[in-house]
Amino acid sequence: MLTTLTAPAFAGTWYIEDGDITISAGESGNNVTQNENTTENDPDTIITNREEGASSHTVTIDAKDKDDKVEVTLKDVNIDASSRSEAAVSVTGKGDTTIELDGDNELKSGAGHAGLEHNKTDTSGELTIQDKDNNGSLEAAGGFKGAGIGSAGSNDAQVKITGGNITATSDDWGAGIGSGSYGTGTVEITGGEINATGGYLGAGIGGGCNGSGNVTISGGTITAAGSDGAAGIGGGYYNGATVTITGDAVIKNASSTKYGAGIGGGNGSDGNVTISGNAKIENATGGYGAAGIGGGAFSSPDKIGNGNVVIKDNAKIDNVQGGAYGAGIGGGIYGLSNVTIEGNTKVNATGGAGGAAIGGGAGAENNSDNNGNQITIKSNENGSPTINAVGGGTDEGEKIVIGGAGIGAGCESDADADITLEGKVTITATAGKDNVAIGANGIEQEFSGLAEGSSITRYDPEGNDITLPTDPVPAVPSSSGGGSADASVQESVFPGLVVTDKDGQRISYTSIRGNNVLSIRVGRFTASLRASLATLRQLRAEGIDTITFQTILCSTTLSVDELLAMGGEDTEVVLTHHIRSSTLTVGGKAV
Repeated sequence: MLTTLTAPAFAGTWYIEDGDITISAGESGNNVTQNENTTENDPDTIITNREEGASSHTVTIDAKDKDDKVEVTLKDVNIDASSRSEAAVSVTGKGDTTIELDGDNELKSGAGHAGLEHNKTDTSGELTIQDKDNNGSLEAAGGFKGAGIGSAGSNDAQVKITGGNITATSDDWGAGIGSGSYGTGTVEITGGEINATGGYLGAGIGGGCNGSGNVTISGGTITAAGSDGAAGIGGGYYNGATVTITGDAVIKNASSTKYGAGIGGGNGSDGNVTISGNAKIENATGGYGAAGIGGGAFSSPDKIGNGNVVIKDNAKIDNVQGGAYGAGIGGGIYGLSNVTIEGNTKVNATGGAGGAAIGGGAGAENNSDNNGNQITIKSNENGSPTINAVGGGTDEGEKIVIGGAGIGAGCESDADADITLEGKVTITATAGKDNVAIGANGIEQEFSGLAEGSSITRYDPEGNDITLPTDPVPAVPSSSGGGSADASVQESVFPGLVVTDKDGQRISYTSIRGNNVLSIRVGRFTASLRASLATLRQLRAEGIDTITFQTILCSTTLSVDELLAMGGEDTEVVLTHHIRSSTLTVGGKAV
């Protein structure tokens, strides 16, 4: 028999050991039922444990109608419903439910259920988890096909977290926070310290197995780890994601074991990621084959992980690393990139072995519209971007013998790279082995028309400067005495020195003089430096005793004194670079 009691308006404390609890909205509070006894209009419902050990009893919150509002406090609750194959706490109904966290709370559910369960439908209300007093924590563990916090089975999920110290984990196929298998995980986080780990094939935050992620993070400190095939933040196995990170959110670490992006798509799926505001990504690491931020790895010829990424405003990316074959920011293996970086942003990106730091994954091809990687880096009214991009290296174990571009295409890729730089930019790009610093298909892309104060510096894998003659270089600071510093940069030819291309035609170069060293740079794979010994003698009289000649993949250092000892005044010295090799002749004779 069900007994209904009309109780006075005082805060009710309900002990979970006494039986299952059901809560619904009343006229001026909650209606709470336990052991077939109902107390109406409880104004401040607190659920707790009498003993330290876990109880197998459960809590069901039903905000049945659209305008219903149910507020419940979990205070030092410990529920383990795994033996009953039920949810420790489940939230249902068309109305909204708010759960306040006080003390340390633990929830563990059985197979097919989330630890804290809320299945989203077209008419369901909103679940909010909060910690107004900043003294609450929650550990929630889902069963097989259930999220730690979110949905169960193939249901969609909706979760909003505004605070609390929260740890959420799932058994196989579920997200840490988000959906179980096949559902869409809609997650909003505005605060709190969050640590979320997906079960096998599940994202840390977002979609479970075959589930997509729709994730917005605008505050809090987040650590998220996806399991095999799933993103740290984003899509589950074989599904994509839309991820927005903004406000003052801090992502301490977002990672995947393999095939999923750190932030973005799961295995074989695109990642659509926007990072804006003052958001900070301290570390994002893609799993094997996937981007650090962007697309997941491939899973079949018609399923590849493209990366659509926007980084803007004052966002800061401290470190992003692609998995083997994946870009740091952009596409997974075989995946293309569509990346825009603008405003007062700072980005430090490294490609996985064979992947570009910013751009495409290994083996990518142009799409059906014959478009390749699309990359835009530009300044705006918020400021100018600062980029450090290091192309992925090689991996003998994976038989990756060519690295990725700093900005552009991955290895063994026929895809083009349409790279646009606008306004003021500061870029340092390092090429992977036998690739280019900025560009694709063996061609260093040239840029013009950039705003004053721009800087582009390119390096080969050994750290040799391969900056193009047309690249804007860092401004040379004034000395402390008010005069110019020792180093000088000259965009035209240095008197008496000639550089020719592979056909013997004269070409321009950049000369940089620092103290007693003259550096000659040219953005070609094959080029020759020519000078008479008379010219070298004049340079020696001006204090230059060393000349370095740098092309895209080769650098040679010459001693002026040693060259002067080899011939007469009219003798010609020719230093030729061809890809990675060099030859030197003096008076037509090889040295």
